[in-house]
Amino acid sequence: MITTFLNAGSIREQVSLSMLLSRLGYQPAKSSGDEKLYLNVLRDTETSPTFAINTQLGMWFDRFTKKSGDIIDFGMAYWTGLNSDQVIEKISLLCACPQENNVNNQRAGRKRRAVKIPYYHIAETRPIGCNPEITAYLQSQGIWEIALGQLKEVYYYVVDEKHRRKDFFAAGWQNENGGWEVMGRNFAGCLGRKGMTFIAGDTNSLILFEDFISYLSWKYANRPAGHSILVMNAPEFLSAAKSRAAKFRDVTVFFGKEHLDEQLLPAIEKANS
Repeated sequence: MITTFLNAGSIREQVSLSMLLSRLGYQPAKSSGDEKLYLNVLRDTETSPTFAINTQLGMWFDRFTKKSGDIIDFGMAYWTGLNSDQVIEKISLLCACPQENNVNNQRAGRKRRAVKIPYYHIAETRPIGCNPEITAYLQSQGIWEIALGQLKEVYYYVVDEKHRRKDFFAAGWQNENGGWEVMGRNFAGCLGRKGMTFIAGDTNSLILFEDFISYLSWKYANRPAGHSILVMNAPEFLSAAKSRAAKFRDVTVFFGKEHLDEQLLPAIEKANS
């Protein structure tokens, strides 16, 4: 019997979040349509389930921290001491499916086609304020005022293997790679290519933010002073943020110090020296 190890692309295409959670010993506490809720996944001693996965989108959302992502992002959040390569190896070891040898494969007949996560399609974007559900969500999060004129309403859909279309909408902003960072009542993540958001300004002064909400909150409370702005959008861009920060003389960081690991701190010190 041969065990096939998976790379990051294969993991995203062939391994579902519910499979990985099951291999880790977690079963959903609640299920409703495409959403499954889990208890004590990223934190112990929870009294109500806060970890949600959307089986249609192949994404997770932590209602406590408002963090989200795909299966690789989950691995980074779950195994906090591991780097991305180690996380990929861990998921592969847990979820790689043993395959019989060629003789047994021939006896089995036709190979089972891998199930792929459906692709997102952006239908249109509109200014926020057009959709009452998006407005109500932003108001419930206390960010309606800071979002005005900054975010967009993003309307998108997925088509599954049976050619069934499902439509969704969320508030979002576009990153520098053309992808959309979106957030809604039950889902937050990236549509398309992940990337940081860079807003050009003073070539000597940079302000670095962990996410776009942090940036909007700062902008709402402070009079813009012409700094260049860099929003990471995801922890995996720490290395890229390091390279960007090193090019600026003055760097100000606006997020929790616990996120400033050894990959980023030298760049901040170098930029401010």
